[in-house]
Amino acid sequence: MSSTITPQPSFYGDYEKGEEPTDWLRKYELSLPTTTTDTDKITHFELQCTAASPAETWFASLPTVDKASWIAFRAAFRTRWPPPTQVTLTVAQKKERIKVLVLKEDEIGVMIEEDRGREWGHIRWAKQIARMAQGFNDTQHHLLDVVLDNTPEILRDLLADNYASWMDFEADVAKVSASQLQRTTYTSPPPYRYGYHYNAPMVQTPQTQAAAPPSLPAFQPPVSSLTPQVPQTPQAAHLFAPTAPMSRGNLFYGYRGYPQTPTRRGGSPADRMRTAAQYATIPHHPNSDAGKQAYAQQVQEWHALHGSEAIPNSQRPYPLKPGTSPIGSRECFNCGMATLPPHQSYDCPNEPLPAQEMKWRETVSRLVSRTLAMPTTPGSATNVQYVTSAAPTQYAMPQVPYATSAPSYPPYSYFTDPYETHHGTGNKYGPQQ
Repeated sequence: MSSTITPQPSFYGDYEKGEEPTDWLRKYELSLPTTTTDTDKITHFELQCTAASPAETWFASLPTVDKASWIAFRAAFRTRWPPPTQVTLTVAQKKERIKVLVLKEDEIGVMIEEDRGREWGHIRWAKQIARMAQGFNDTQHHLLDVVLDNTPEILRDLLADNYASWMDFEADVAKVSASQLQRTTYTSPPPYRYGYHYNAPMVQTPQTQAAAPPSLPAFQPPVSSLTPQVPQTPQAAHLFAPTAPMSRGNLFYGYRGYPQTPTRRGGSPADRMRTAAQYATIPHHPNSDAGKQAYAQQVQEWHALHGSEAIPNSQRPYPLKPGTSPIGSRECFNCGMATLPPHQSYDCPNEPLPAQEMKWRETVSRLVSRTLAMPTTPGSATNVQYVTSAAPTQYAMPQVPYATSAPSYPPYSYFTDPYETHHGTGNKYGPQQ
């Protein structure tokens, strides 16, 4: 090894212009040959201090005992310039930071030029997400739900709900080809692809009211002595007549055979419990000695059958710890308890559950929310016929020229939309799973 000492940038000791004393001292030690004595290290350090700087002032007033050895000198240096404190982020703060990495829809399936080559936009985004999560040491995948919820639906529908590692997530995104994304885009109905709802009521504003064309009076056939009068038969109220004032933006709005009040996202506690019951296919034992023994037997059999690294799903549900809340009850995924006021896993003070049970509770919660968010199928309409005792009367219609062209309206469906608005960065509309 060379015995030449490589000079380092001068040391000021004032933290200005991004100077970090601890990092500077490490670089200084690395620049010295291994054969350098303690006396030479300390002497050369004095030459590295900028004239009339805080570092030079400190070195001049340093006691002799602190210059006796390099160990003593380094201890005095760290007392004067303590090492920086490591900032520990909570799970909530990590989620907020990872939300900043947004995948724009115009970058999905698009080749992006970079300094050292080209890469698909969605694959580059997945790499950035995985690197940040690994930098946060997210081995329990607490950030995965935020990433999947903020993924645009065009890509989200081609991904799984759970991943064993961030490398698996990155690899799954890389498997999605541009042709798959194009097929997903072109097979989506045009109203939702372009962000327009035919069934949504149009709110009238002064501008739209002013621009609306004047309504034409209904045609009245001319009355003559040759045209017999048709007796008017009283008719029942129209079954599909709107019960509230209706906007004129959509001619069909208000004539749907089912309520148009949107359901609250997530559903009521009773609805969640009923929906979650379909996933509770194995017994949840009571918090007793016998229940704990049965639970331990369940866990042992589950791992023997599926392995210690397996991820629970609807085909292999994981046993629930005795004494915890039922699954799907908006419980904390870390401890399995539903408390008042509620708390979340990132600030849970209780003993954590096994990793598989935490993942299973999180999976069921997402499945229940997605099921309750889907609209229900409307009831079948009833055909109504009106009967009159008056005989039909024939009469000739007057030969009056009428406009033959009728206004064209967007296609309308009397069935429930299989789509739902998803609130979140980068999400618009897409099919529910």
